[in-house]
Amino acid sequence: MSRKWKLLRIVNDIPLKFKFLIIYLMCVLLPILCINSLFFLQDSKNTERREMDNLRISLDRVRNEIMQMVNSGVVIGNAVSADRVFNEMLEYTYSDNVAYYEEYDSYLRDKLGQYPNIYPYISWIGVYTSNPTLSNGGSYFMLKPNDLKSEWYQKMNEKKDKVTVTSYLDTNPMNPEEKLVYVSIIRKLDNFPDLMKFSKYLRIDIRMDKLLELFDKESKYLLIKLVDEENRLVLESAGAFKGNDPLLPTLPVSKDSKLTGLPEKSFVSPLSSASYVLNWRLVGIPEGSRIAEERKGVIHFFIWLTLISTIIPTILIYIIMHSFNFRVRKLSKHMQLVKNERFEPITMYEGKDEIGNLLRSFNLMTEKIRNLINDVYKLEIQKKDLELERVQAELNYLQSQVDPHFLFNTLNAILVVCKKYRYEHVIEIIQNLSRILRRLLSWKEDLVTVEEELSFTDMYLQIEKFRFQDRFHYELSVDESVLSYRIPKMSIQSLVENSCKHGLQSVKGNRRIRISVERSGMNMLMKVEDNGIGMNSAKLDEIVQSLYKGEDNGKNVGLRNVYRRLNLFYAERSLFQMESIPFEKTSVTIQIPLSLIRKQEEISEHV
Repeated sequence: MSRKWKLLRIVNDIPLKFKFLIIYLMCVLLPILCINSLFFLQDSKNTERREMDNLRISLDRVRNEIMQMVNSGVVIGNAVSADRVFNEMLEYTYSDNVAYYEEYDSYLRDKLGQYPNIYPYISWIGVYTSNPTLSNGGSYFMLKPNDLKSEWYQKMNEKKDKVTVTSYLDTNPMNPEEKLVYVSIIRKLDNFPDLMKFSKYLRIDIRMDKLLELFDKESKYLLIKLVDEENRLVLESAGAFKGNDPLLPTLPVSKDSKLTGLPEKSFVSPLSSASYVLNWRLVGIPEGSRIAEERKGVIHFFIWLTLISTIIPTILIYIIMHSFNFRVRKLSKHMQLVKNERFEPITMYEGKDEIGNLLRSFNLMTEKIRNLINDVYKLEIQKKDLELERVQAELNYLQSQVDPHFLFNTLNAILVVCKKYRYEHVIEIIQNLSRILRRLLSWKEDLVTVEEELSFTDMYLQIEKFRFQDRFHYELSVDESVLSYRIPKMSIQSLVENSCKHGLQSVKGNRRIRISVERSGMNMLMKVEDNGIGMNSAKLDEIVQSLYKGEDNGKNVGLRNVYRRLNLFYAERSLFQMESIPFEKTSVTIQIPLSLIRKQEEISEHV
């Protein structure tokens, strides 16, 4: 025996439930766990990479806003430095304080005082000059020995650049015994060589609380540190330096001037490539809880994914196996009954799969066996019962046709009596009603001529005339050229009946209805108009919308039937229009293209 057959024999010997279990373990559970594990590893990397990108973007956002503040200060410094009149006033030697204060009040006071109001991130702006005739105060100060020893002044003189951004410690104006950190933009006022008798420096202090606001916006994601060109910690998310220490804390650096000792996955970004902030840096330290929460979310997601992707297949396989096993056992049980000559069918939903086909075949087989066992007598009785049912159905059909004829014959009998006793006012009405019944019984075609439809309508109107007597008037206006055209039967009569029933019945006084059929260009127009109770625009819109949507709400049956048949006969190229004015009139107009209507003569020739 070949290996192939040996393997098949081993498989065939395994019980069915163990086969399903092997399929489930090897083909469902194990692949799902492997795939989910690979997805988890990859998604964890992608999540971490995405978070890092978001943190880097967050750091760049802070850097851009800081540089926007710094660049605005540089622009202010350039504008002040280019103001010749302002520089001339700073170079002028004033005779006394009175002369200085006159110039101060007229020009100097508002020159610099406007900028903190325009730029909220500027805490103070002022000028330091060596001109001894200027008085200290406001935004103008004469350079003193302490100023010459200050850190910002020494940095400004060390550099050849006209603009520099520097950080330093200075006295807290609210607490002279305490020092605060300052970030200032220093600009040399030396644009005019002929105005260089005195040294002049413009200092713009940036508000530290505004910088902290930028850091606080990103505090959920990053702990941000601002480091100056000397690797000193200027500002961090925890707050600004405040104390009695004469020096700012310095961060450790490597031999190549790179910051060291930072936590893993920290970001270091240069503030800008501009010369005045060269070597200034922003350090972003990721908040561990943020990444941990993202990782925790990924873990939870994949746990749920694994549970769902394993539980659902497990339930499905159990249901399929149970369905398979239950029906097979049911079939086996009934086959045992067949051995005992009990041909009972399997009464259950078999299904449409192969086992269902097998169950149906078994039921068919048992049914045929039972039929073969039954004797001829039983078969004959069954045939007679079926024949009786068929005859009864035919009798019911014939009976359904008797009732209209009985009514028609009864009307004829009443007509004879009316003629005998000369009830002239009733005779015509009964004749019209009899004609209407005869027409309904004999009318098998769906299309009739306009002449026939108007004749049928006229008979109905005479009955209404008899009902309302002198309070009812009707008028027929017909273009004789359209009499031979064929239209859907009861299309005009249904509209007239609808007007009488809903429009004229509730009106007191004279009731009028006008029917017109005419040719208008390439179309035939049929119009029914009454002076009934009418309806408001809301009710009219409701009826029209129900006709368009084909809603069957049990109302407006006649209108709906006419509208529906027009669409069916003329492929929705006909026009059905309703107009109404409350307590004045209601009109229904039907327009049908003549190209879609055939004449009676054309039909006769075709036949």
